[in-house]
Amino acid sequence: MEAPRFSLDEMQEEDLPFLFALWNTPEVMAYADEFPRLRGWSKSEEIHTAWKIYTTRRAELGTGYTQLIIKGEDGQRIGESFFAPLGEGYAFGRWHKPEGVFSLMGDLKLAPDFWGLGFGTAGMRQVVRWVFQYTDCDLFVVPPHRYNPAAERVYQKAGFILYTGMRSWRNHKIMQLTKDRYKKLYQQGGMELS
Repeated sequence: MEAPRFSLDEMQEEDLPFLFALWNTPEVMAYADEFPRLRGWSKSEEIHTAWKIYTTRRAELGTGYTQLIIKGEDGQRIGESFFAPLGEGYAFGRWHKPEGVFSLMGDLKLAPDFWGLGFGTAGMRQVVRWVFQYTDCDLFVVPPHRYNPAAERVYQKAGFILYTGMRSWRNHKIMQLTKDRYKKLYQQGGMELS
């Protein structure tokens, strides 16, 4: 199957109505929190307020705190990805962020019309490239829901490995991708986009 064509860009203020609509789509949020938790600005219903909070936090935290928008070949917004740094001592059930290791947690969400077309895998692989090229990330983690095997497959195809130290926590698993594994898979191994 040929890789779908799309672009991945940092969010602009005009992307916020799409994000709020996506996060209010029941099928998209069936396995997620009411609104994405780590963002800190996403609970604001007012676009200008959300944009101000995002840009302020982005300025404080740098490239490790980024909201990305996935657009189809025609420029239509089809999904999003977000990642944020995890502080020292951060724990997700039995999983603990390794001390002194710059770690990001992220995810990927697509509009239902684009499920099953290869955008999830190709999109997550591009997000992985973005994270390891534009941040100082040493460990990238994602929390797929235990009842969402499609998400787990997407992350696995992007190179993430399931953390086996727990079954799940609040119905979520942890999958990890180290910088060394990224280099092996993406730079030496030539990871394909599809």
